[in-house]
Amino acid sequence: MIKTGFNRINHIAIATLIVAFTLISSVAQSQTEYGDFTYEKKFIKERAVIPYPPLREADVMLMWRIHRIIDSREKMNVIMKWPRSPFYRIIYESVTQGYGSAPLTAYKNDSLIAFYTAEEILKLGGEEEAIQYYPDPENYPDYYIDSVVINPFRPEKIVKYKIMEDYIFDKQRSLFFWRIIAIAPMFQPKAGGIQLAEQEMFWVKWEDFKPILLNQEIFNRHNDAMRMNYLDWFEHRMFTSYITKQSNAFDNAITDFAEFKSDPFAAILESEKIKENLFFFEHDLWEW
Repeated sequence: MIKTGFNRINHIAIATLIVAFTLISSVAQSQTEYGDFTYEKKFIKERAVIPYPPLREADVMLMWRIHRIIDSREKMNVIMKWPRSPFYRIIYESVTQGYGSAPLTAYKNDSLIAFYTAEEILKLGGEEEAIQYYPDPENYPDYYIDSVVINPFRPEKIVKYKIMEDYIFDKQRSLFFWRIIAIAPMFQPKAGGIQLAEQEMFWVKWEDFKPILLNQEIFNRHNDAMRMNYLDWFEHRMFTSYITKQSNAFDNAITDFAEFKSDPFAAILESEKIKENLFFFEHDLWEW
């Protein structure tokens, strides 16, 4: 009886070990097959772009062109710098390498007419550095040649993005909504060793950019199983920003006007005033 019970315990122990080994093997196999996940994630990768509803010119009663800045250093926007899928890498590589297709067109300004080549983009933002070149090791360090090299631009330096968008009132649907037209990363170029003012590096049309953003995952602070894509993040306005320009007769940004050039605080107040006017316009469309 004792021997039989002992054998039974051995059989149970062996079966337990086999089950545990099988589970470990299956987990290891799934992690190898699905990267660092235990299941296949297809929701974001297989999504397709849904076109906007049709909009007739006759139905557009009001429209304003707005420019705004998104700063990835702000608390709500810091997920744009998620190391696994940083936005600066997505937008930079989309115009220099492409994502499974030809690189996107990078436009020189917000008119979206003239454009850069991929080679010109790679040269933008590069910094010149003076070095001494020693061609003859035997005469080192007596004989050298002064030379200038250009260090390529590092896209991780991009922390701000400018969005150009339209605010539209559609009388047919009684709807006040916005649509992004284009987006531009901001950078500070150098000329002769002097840091110049911040400016747009290049512009990308939103309609061209949407298929790439649709399949790029963004971090979810609350649930790793429910991550969204960058397109949804932008379309659902889950970022914080500030307005820098509203369409005007001079085509000036807020800080280009004389009364705001030397008064940054007044420029901020003007930005908030524009935002408030847009809010009250939509609010006053309805009667309660």
